[in-house]
Amino acid sequence: MAASSNSSLSGSSVSSDAEEYQPPIWKSYLYQLQQEAPRPKRIICPREVENRPKYYGREFHGIISREQADELLGGVEGAYILRESQRQPGCYTLALRFGNQTLNYRLFHDGKHFVGEKRFESIHDLVTDGLITLYIETKAAEYISKMTTNPIYEHIGYATLLREKVSRKLSKTKNEPRKTNVTHEEHTAVDK
Repeated sequence: MAASSNSSLSGSSVSSDAEEYQPPIWKSYLYQLQQEAPRPKRIICPREVENRPKYYGREFHGIISREQADELLGGVEGAYILRESQRQPGCYTLALRFGNQTLNYRLFHDGKHFVGEKRFESIHDLVTDGLITLYIETKAAEYISKMTTNPIYEHIGYATLLREKVSRKLSKTKNEPRKTNVTHEEHTAVDK
């Protein structure tokens, strides 16, 4: 495959070789996957929960087990609830249904909601982003791998030209003596 990808660099725009590397349009493919990702489905608690943190809504179910959370989600892709951990009271968990399994994430709040580095204004936004990320990682793992190991812009030539231009500039500035400019206030002209 590497040999055929090099042959496409020869300038020929039409090829009869079906195995020849043709870079996909990454952004449109990933956008398509983003649109196909499951939508968040909030499972509302039917009862009023005591000690519900003020920053969680009706999707908070109180202290329940993982098994109870799994039952509440009912196998619905994209369904989610919030619960307080049985093992660690005061710690909160996002239970999310994805890929025919219930995923549990420790949930944090410091003015914004987060389970990792990204922070969100609402739980709904956090879950939406999580579902899109999980879906893309599942469906596009091969494409993401290709993007990182075989970047398409290297073949175009622009990246090579830009890299050479930057290298020349860096080597030129390395070899030139440093100039210092001193300006005096009385000698500077001001345009009005």
